[in-house]
Amino acid sequence: MPRRVTKSEAKASAVAAAEKHSEQLDERLLWLPSLETALSLLVLPRAASALLSPIADCDETFNYWEPLHYLLYRFGFQTWEYSPVYALRSYFYLLLHYVVVKVTAFGSTLGLLPDEKLLLFYGLRAALGLLSAYAEATFYQSIRVFHASTAFLPSTFTMVLVMLFTSAWMDKNHYLALFWGVVAVLCGWPYVGVLFIPFAVETMYVRGLAKSILVGAAIGGAVLAVELVVNFHYYQRWVLPAWNIVVYNVLSTETDSTLYGTEPLSYYLLNLALNFNVVALLAVPAMLFVFVLPSHYETGKLQLLAYLSPMYLWVAIMFTQAHKEERFLSPVYPLFCLAAAITLSAVVYRIGRFFSHARSVGNGLTKLIVVGTLGVYALLSLSRVVSNVVNFSAPLRVYQHLYANVLPNPETGMLLDAPHAATPSVNLCLLKEWYRFPTSFFIPSNSTKVQFVKSSFSGLLPKAFEEHQNGTSIIPTAMNDQNREEPSRYVPIDTCDYVVDLNLPGQMETKFWEE
Repeated sequence: MPRRVTKSEAKASAVAAAEKHSEQLDERLLWLPSLETALSLLVLPRAASALLSPIADCDETFNYWEPLHYLLYRFGFQTWEYSPVYALRSYFYLLLHYVVVKVTAFGSTLGLLPDEKLLLFYGLRAALGLLSAYAEATFYQSIRVFHASTAFLPSTFTMVLVMLFTSAWMDKNHYLALFWGVVAVLCGWPYVGVLFIPFAVETMYVRGLAKSILVGAAIGGAVLAVELVVNFHYYQRWVLPAWNIVVYNVLSTETDSTLYGTEPLSYYLLNLALNFNVVALLAVPAMLFVFVLPSHYETGKLQLLAYLSPMYLWVAIMFTQAHKEERFLSPVYPLFCLAAAITLSAVVYRIGRFFSHARSVGNGLTKLIVVGTLGVYALLSLSRVVSNVVNFSAPLRVYQHLYANVLPNPETGMLLDAPHAATPSVNLCLLKEWYRFPTSFFIPSNSTKVQFVKSSFSGLLPKAFEEHQNGTSIIPTAMNDQNREEPSRYVPIDTCDYVVDLNLPGQMETKFWEE
């Protein structure tokens, strides 16, 4: 005999059905573009970033663009981290970008593209932007949020891998996620290993301890073998930069990352306010708002907490470090977007429930909140981007002018003398503006020697690679890992043919062009 349904059970069933129906109606009001549409929308801002975005960090220039330029043209700068004595930087990471540049250069060889170094610079940035756009679109397909960058830095490379990793994790493709995580640690930035701890725990629980360890060892061993072989080719010794950089910054008692500056806690707070504004505010309490989401949410609440936990773990570690840099937070930028989306979804859901008796009011209010939040975020972010381009792109414009109109340039025929005569070298000198040098991709040929003139800076400046085939394996002289100044880096001002410098009010430095 069928069980009699009580009034309370019937009421609860009716309420649940009404909630589900109303939420289905809400979902039909949302615009959820396809993966292809999302990718198309993301490519445009990434292309604009590749063409317009200034280089924000001299570490990007001297630790990545310069060694890459050396691999291509046999001249460029290196930092002490590329000395075989220390070997803190991976050539495998550079090689991935080298391949992209070579493909672009091959297009020039076929006459499909102009034969210019600057094209390779902007072409690589565009390729990085396209990769970021693809990772964002994949991430969006899983959780419908995005954010990325076109910087040539391991932190940005890691951010892209974190998006691919998280997408695979959410799709329950644990072994693909494991692959992206291993690549991020061994070839990108080893510190991000802490981001994958929650995933590792889940994988061992879901897939089994023995199988997870076996597959992890196989993937890790394959990636490690490639990393070791590539670095042996360039350093001519067996080194693992991922391990060396952890030893230098974390394990060693003789070295200290604070040599390169310390910042207060407010540094990251201000950076998040500038880069993420309202999204940062929404992201912080996301862990609590998970429990406000509907009970029938397809992704379990504990699972959402697992997806969010790497963000909180990373922020807790980075905020407590004395040495802080803006790019250190970029690996978890995508997770900030996820966290903000969860908070906003929970708020919208609760408002809809509160106004369930007045659907039109609830719908209008939720639309106002969503559109208003995204609108404010978009306007503030756009103003930030425009400010960066307008106020900080002068180095790119200045060096583009030097490349096209001033320096000896075989591409423009500006070789000063007869075609077969040896081109005399010119000295392009950098003073206190050395850290805004945008890379040797803006130097037409090695007929121009970039030199340093003494300024108030008292740390260790980069040094040119030896200009021959095995320059990466030669131990450079006058290098140290203590950021001690090396006077041999400087040349007298009267040996300079051109000087790039900037005078600002209140500077105590000598203004050379006023002498």
